[in-house]
Amino acid sequence: MPNWIKCGEDFITGDVVRWTEAVWPERKPRSKKRKPEKLGERRVTAAVLTVDSQGFVRLSVMKDEITANKYGMPLKPLKKDQVIVKKRATIGRGNSERMKWSDESARALAVSRFLR
Repeated sequence: MPNWIKCGEDFITGDVVRWTEAVWPERKPRSKKRKPEKLGERRVTAAVLTVDSQGFVRLSVMKDEITANKYGMPLKPLKKDQVIVKKRATIGRGNSERMKWSDESARALAVSRFLR
């Protein structure tokens, strides 16, 4: 069983992160009076591919599991190896955790290399 460390928005390229996010209905023209209702929740596990200077993160999905389904209807899951783009703040908001590296000192070295 891998060890997970709470990380918030503190992750780098090469980390494996997981977070919880809401599943919303597909975009359609809606009435302005009614807000869209959340359909459920999912727990996404993904590898961080790149992080850019504007706060966008490219991730490769490793696992996607539906944790809550409000209406019991099938929800569209993310596919394995699908590349998604999220804001760093969005991932941090979802109680994000990162997988502990086998050698945390190597990660510290990688972090210091990025900060130069």
